[in-house]
Amino acid sequence: MGLALGAAGALVSPAQAQPAARPVADGARNFSIPAGPLDRALGGFASAAGIELSVDASLLQGRSTTGLAGSFTVGDGFAELLRGHGLQAVRQPNGSYTLGRSPVPAAGSASASPNATAGGTVLPVVTVQAAGPQETATGPVQGYVAKRSASATKTDTSLLETPQLINVVTRAQMDDQGARTVAEALRYTAGVLAEPNGFDVRYDWNYIRGYNTFGTQWLDGLPMPGDPSSYAVPRIPAYGLERVEVIKGPASVLYGKSIPGGLLNQVSKRPQAEAHREVQVTATNFGGAQVATDLTGPIDKDGQWLYRLVALRRDAHTQVDHERDTQTMIAPSFTWRPSVATSLTLQMHYQKDDPRMSPRFYPVIGSHTPSKLFGYIPRSLYLGEPSTDSFNRTYKSIGYAFEHRFNDTFAVRQNLRYGHAEQDMFLVRVHPFNAYRPDGHTMNRVSAISDDDIRSLSVDTQVEAKVRTGPLEHTLLAGVDHLRGKISFNFANSAVGVPSLDVLNPVYGLPVTRPTAYTTSNLQQLQQTGLYLQDQIRWGRAIATLGLRHDRSSIDTTNRTLASRPTVATDDSATTGRAGLTYVFDNGIAPYASYSTSFLPTSGVDRLNRPFQAQKGRQFEVGVKYEPLGGWGFMTASLFRNELENGLTPDGLNAQYSVQTGRQRLRGLELEAKADLTSRLSLIAAYSYTDSEVRASNDRVALGQDMLRTPRHQASAWMDYRFESVPGLQAGIGARYMSAYDTAPTYDPALRIPSLFLWDLGASYDLGMLSETLKGARLRLTIANVSDKRYVSHCLMSNGSPCNYGARRTATATLSYAW
Repeated sequence: MGLALGAAGALVSPAQAQPAARPVADGARNFSIPAGPLDRALGGFASAAGIELSVDASLLQGRSTTGLAGSFTVGDGFAELLRGHGLQAVRQPNGSYTLGRSPVPAAGSASASPNATAGGTVLPVVTVQAAGPQETATGPVQGYVAKRSASATKTDTSLLETPQLINVVTRAQMDDQGARTVAEALRYTAGVLAEPNGFDVRYDWNYIRGYNTFGTQWLDGLPMPGDPSSYAVPRIPAYGLERVEVIKGPASVLYGKSIPGGLLNQVSKRPQAEAHREVQVTATNFGGAQVATDLTGPIDKDGQWLYRLVALRRDAHTQVDHERDTQTMIAPSFTWRPSVATSLTLQMHYQKDDPRMSPRFYPVIGSHTPSKLFGYIPRSLYLGEPSTDSFNRTYKSIGYAFEHRFNDTFAVRQNLRYGHAEQDMFLVRVHPFNAYRPDGHTMNRVSAISDDDIRSLSVDTQVEAKVRTGPLEHTLLAGVDHLRGKISFNFANSAVGVPSLDVLNPVYGLPVTRPTAYTTSNLQQLQQTGLYLQDQIRWGRAIATLGLRHDRSSIDTTNRTLASRPTVATDDSATTGRAGLTYVFDNGIAPYASYSTSFLPTSGVDRLNRPFQAQKGRQFEVGVKYEPLGGWGFMTASLFRNELENGLTPDGLNAQYSVQTGRQRLRGLELEAKADLTSRLSLIAAYSYTDSEVRASNDRVALGQDMLRTPRHQASAWMDYRFESVPGLQAGIGARYMSAYDTAPTYDPALRIPSLFLWDLGASYDLGMLSETLKGARLRLTIANVSDKRYVSHCLMSNGSPCNYGARRTATATLSYAW
């Protein structure tokens, strides 16, 4: 059985070793090997160089290296990695390398053999074998098991050595499970409530450890245009992403304002040095199709210029009659690498979403509970007006990622992006407070309009230094980031001139009166500047991660519905931090502990017209991570306590206003495992237990209750198998469970969402197994919610239309061709 050494190599005994790799030309090449344990660094170096390395395992125990960055020959690279360790690598006639002590003893001595000690005891010899390109924090991952990330530290760091829980959903997992959106990609992630708002063609809704991420999402480490109150918040298709990463707990120490539950960072596809081209056509059981392409590779023969083009066009039906899910996306990017030390990646994105969508507002009677007259409202029933409903959203962005490494010690990076999202909407929905007429089957409806615009410019500049002070190795990071944004929000609804809809006999096409004026119109201008400093300190196998940040934030909100157009200024400053400690044992087990804090500016005023202060959060977390030797899996277990202060709660003197005396607390356990158990069997398993409590609130009903949308238990498992008896056939099966939870602020037992169990299937076949002419073609089929279980995701109150259905059974077929 093969075992692993480091992130990219494989350790095997001499009897299991494969033939030696073909000798490579020993010319200078560009390497980027991070600091860390020497065994892992050698594994990454051997993989990147395409060589085999035989080594006495005892020689590497307890040793570490400052890493390798720059242009080196294989020999010089070994010399740099082994500097100060009294070791050397010797090239063998077949092109492989052996590692022994330096200088090499004279022939015939007791220790002449690299696998013998002075006492004559034979030690085990292991072989490091190249296994493809080394994984980077932003690059592709082979399979489900990611080992590196930059989301939690802004440096290319091993997940094993990061003292905070990070969940990574890889491209392979998204493909095998048929995830079309980020919310669907997170269905099998511990501690994440995916799709809490039910089936929706417009937005990604996710809760991380009890807190809503809507409007506060990141892309490539920079905030996307967004605000929890805006309809213009963009949704990036999962096809445009390389990975989806979730930082658990406060992340303000590097990112500034963020929710205390965690941070969702989407990592986009970037240009690759190896050419790869793909086109695919996708269709579902509801009808319609999607066409997509992903093209990447070098532009010139020297590989200084790389490109990538990701594009899709979707025009599909959904589970609702008359509804159309239409989207166009094109995302080109270019990388310029004038030298091994410098790279500049230009990224652009254009997206147009213009679905004809039925508003997701169902009455309680007929969705959460059956009606005595007609049972359940069909999930296919269109609740709006197909002839007049419209939703248009455009998102455009341009930015760059620059990096220059001056030498082995210093590097500088700058990431910048300008984004602009705009949206306009006119729709008809069921009346929010008075759903049914006296007959019990005719629904009252209202019309609604919105016109939103969000613009943001964000820039993050970092300096990284790798230095040594005595026995301590430091990776220092100092940075400053700045965000400037403008948010325009306009909304109105009206019940005047809006026809009703009979559930038993729906009739469409009657004229609808449009609201004549906005009832809500606000303009927000915001700025945030943060200075941060981080030190990742290594002492042998112990790693301390210390960080500190100071932010200044201002939000000016203008109410445009009033003639005086009053402006409320909300100014905050906050200092946040993180302290964590990890110890990595030789066997791949790494216990850790951390403490981190967060802040989240809150717009608005109290009864005395005083601006709200920022909400503050903190988290204690202890856990253990395990990366087996061989890299075939990654397992995590964590215990955490998360607290929020300055939460909004109703003012006891005037319930139309709020005061900041609310407090919330979560305590929980999260378990997750991802493993390629054999060359044919892969597994994902996750479980979370969350004990949440509203600790302080002026709402007596909420006091002492669980937090809303926070199930106590969530569990999921996915198994994927590649058949030996039918080469090219791959199949997967998965299950998802969550316990009952509340979504209504009244905590009405009749509105409590019951426990839910769903299961999914996936299969694919390599058509190249049928004929050489079909090489590169693959057919994939996925089915989510196989049993087509009817369920609601939330119900907010007992009257009106506060509920929404979850996604129905969805079968997705994809035919792709790659070359």
